[in-house]
Amino acid sequence: MSEAVCEPVIRIEGVTRTFILGDVEVRALGGVDLTVEQGEFVAIMGASGSGKSTLMNILGCLDHPSGGRFFFEGVDVASLAEPDLARIRGERLGFVFQSFNLLPRTSALENVELPLYYAAAGPAERAVRAERARSVLAQLGLSERERSTPGQLSGGQQQRVAIARALVNRPGLLLADEPTGNLDTRTSHEIMEALVRLNREEGVTIVVVTHEQDIAGYADRVVTMRDGLIISDARKGERPTPARASPRTSPSAVPVAGDSAVTARRGWAFAGMVVSAAAQAIGRNRMRSALTMLGVFIGVAALIVMVAVGQGANEAVRKQIEGLGANVVVVLPGATSTGGARAGFGSASTLTVEDAKAIRREDPAVAQVGYLIRQQGQVRYAGQNWSTTLQGVSPDYPPITNWHIAQGRALTAEDNDRADLVAVVGQTPARQLFGANENPVGAAIQVKSVSLRVVGVLAAKGQSAFGQDQDDLIMMPFATAERKVLGVAAPSQQQSPLNWPYQPAPNPYNLQAKLTGYANQIYVQATSQAQVPAAIRQVVETLARRHRIRPGATNDFDVRNLSQFAETAQSSSRIMALLLAAVASISLLVGGIGIMNILLVSVTERTREIGLRMAIGAQRLHVLLQFLAEAVFLSVSGGLAGIVMGIVVSAAISILFGWPAPVSSGAVLGGFLFAAAVGAFFGYYPARKAASLDPIAALRYE
Repeated sequence: MSEAVCEPVIRIEGVTRTFILGDVEVRALGGVDLTVEQGEFVAIMGASGSGKSTLMNILGCLDHPSGGRFFFEGVDVASLAEPDLARIRGERLGFVFQSFNLLPRTSALENVELPLYYAAAGPAERAVRAERARSVLAQLGLSERERSTPGQLSGGQQQRVAIARALVNRPGLLLADEPTGNLDTRTSHEIMEALVRLNREEGVTIVVVTHEQDIAGYADRVVTMRDGLIISDARKGERPTPARASPRTSPSAVPVAGDSAVTARRGWAFAGMVVSAAAQAIGRNRMRSALTMLGVFIGVAALIVMVAVGQGANEAVRKQIEGLGANVVVVLPGATSTGGARAGFGSASTLTVEDAKAIRREDPAVAQVGYLIRQQGQVRYAGQNWSTTLQGVSPDYPPITNWHIAQGRALTAEDNDRADLVAVVGQTPARQLFGANENPVGAAIQVKSVSLRVVGVLAAKGQSAFGQDQDDLIMMPFATAERKVLGVAAPSQQQSPLNWPYQPAPNPYNLQAKLTGYANQIYVQATSQAQVPAAIRQVVETLARRHRIRPGATNDFDVRNLSQFAETAQSSSRIMALLLAAVASISLLVGGIGIMNILLVSVTERTREIGLRMAIGAQRLHVLLQFLAEAVFLSVSGGLAGIVMGIVVSAAISILFGWPAPVSSGAVLGGFLFAAAVGAFFGYYPARKAASLDPIAALRYE
C-alpha cells in the first residue's frame, strides 16, 4: 500500500499586503507565490524594505494578507477563526524573533515553558513541562543557564532561549526573522549551525529571513525578494523528499486532549501560570500596586467597621428593650376630659390593684403581673441630698422588668405585706448619696421625711434609647409607698381647663386626692413571646369588663406592647447600618476605578508582551483572563488587608469606647466578594482591550 504524501507546509498564491499610513497606501507585497515542502531549509533574502519580514509575519499567522491565498499544511488560513490561528502559532509552528522577545525577570526555563501552557495538547503535569523545557535547552547547550534571567544571558544565549521556546511544542515549521541580526559573527554561525542540526536531525522545516549572504549559505534554498516580489528562487542540491503526513495534518482540528481529569489538570496548570504572571506583574511595580489596592483596602475596612457599628447599635437597642422585660405589656391609665380639652393617657387614675390581681387570676396567657406608683422626690443622707424617682412596687415588678440586685437583697412579699420601711436604691442615688468606699446596705435614708433602711443596691442598666438614666430611682414596697411615703397614685399628667366657665376649687396646699388602691401603671408578662397578642386581647377584655366599658366606647386605659418599640428601634438601626454600608461601598467603587486606570496603563506598558504571548499560541481569551486575574488579584489582596484592618478597628472601638461593635461574618464575606466583583467588573475593560490587540501591531509597539 502506497504511503500518503502530505500537503506542502506552506503554499501561497498571489499574496499581497498593503498598509494604510494616513492617506498613503504602502504596498509591501505585490503578489507573491511560494511553496515550501516539509523538511526544507529556506532562506529569504533581500534588502531592507523588500517585504521579507512582512512575508514572514504572514507565514507565522501574525498578519493577514490583503489579497491572495495562504495554505498551511493544506488548510486555507483565511478561513480559520482566531482560536485556530492561535493553535497553529502555538502547536504547528515556532517563531524566532530578531529582538528575542523574552519576558524580563523570568528565568530561561520559564520562558521556554510558556508556550506549553497555551497549547491544547500540552502536558498537564508541571514536571513533564519542566522536563521538556530542560531537554530543549540542553539540546541548544543551555542546560547550565536554565535559572538565569534574560538580563544575565549574552545575546547568543538569549537567541538560543528564543529558539528553544519556539521548539518546545515540537512544531513542524520554524520561522526565524533575522535570528543573527543582533549577534557577532562567531555567535551568528553557532546559531545557524544549531538550526542546521535541527533541520537535518529532527526534520524541522526552517524558513530564515536574512540579508547576509553567509547566513543564507546555510540554507538549501535561497529566495530573493525586491520591492515586494520574489525575483529569484535558487535551490542547492536535490529537492527534499516530502515526509509522511503528520498525524495532525489539519491545524483547525482540535487535538485529542485526553480524559476529563487531564483536561482539568491542564486547566489548573493554566490558572497557576496566570496567577503567577499576575503576581510577577504586580511585583514589578510594588508602590503603584500598593496605592491601587489602597482604595479597595479602605472600602472593605470601612464596610466592615460600619456594619459592626450598626450591629452594635442594634445590640444596644435590643439590650435596652430587654431591660424593660421580656414579653412585657404595659397598661397605662386613661385620659381625662375637662372643658372640651382631652388630656393624654396617664392623666386619670383608672387602674387599681384589684385590676392587676384580676388580670393575673383570669387571663391564662399572663404569667406575672406587677404594678407601681411613682413620684419625684428628694432623698437625704448624712448631709447629701438628691432628687430622684421614687417608686412603690409590687413584689413581681422587679423580676418582670429585669431588675437585679448587685448588693444586699431584693424586696420581698413579706416587706410589702408588713409595709416595712425598707428600700433598694439605684446606682445613681447610691453614687450621689454615699462615698466611693461606703456600703449603702444598712444605711438609713430620708425619703420625704420618712426614714427608710436600704436593704439592697440595684444592678446598673445604663441609659435608655432616649438618653434617660434608668438607674436614677429608689424602690420601696407598694404598701409602704401608699400608706407611709407617697400616699397616692397621682395622675402622671395634669390638665389645665380649656374655656371652662367655672374655676376649679382652690387648693392652696397642692393636696392630692387619696386614691388608695390605685396604680400608675400595670406591667403584664405573657407566658411566651408567641402569647403576647393573646395576653393583650385578654387584658383588654378583662379591664373593659371590670371598668364597665360598653362596646364601641373609648377605653379608659391603654395597652402598649414593648416589642413594637423594639421592632421600630431595630428597624431604624438596620436602616442606618445599611446607609453606613452604602457609604462605605462608595470607597470600593473608587478603588475599582483606580484598578481600571492602572490596568489601562499596564496594557500600554506591556503591549509587546501581549504580542509575544499571542505569537507563541495564546488565544484572546487567555490574554483576557490573565489581565482579569491581575485586576482580581489586586482587588482581592486589598480586600483581604481591608478585612484584617476592619476587624482590628472594630475591636479597638469596642475596647476604647465601650461601644459594642461585633464583626459580622456576613460583612466579611460580603466585603471579600464585593472586592472580587469590583476587580472583575473594572478589570474587564482593560483586559478586553489587551485581548483585542493585533499580534503583529503589538509586537511592533514601541
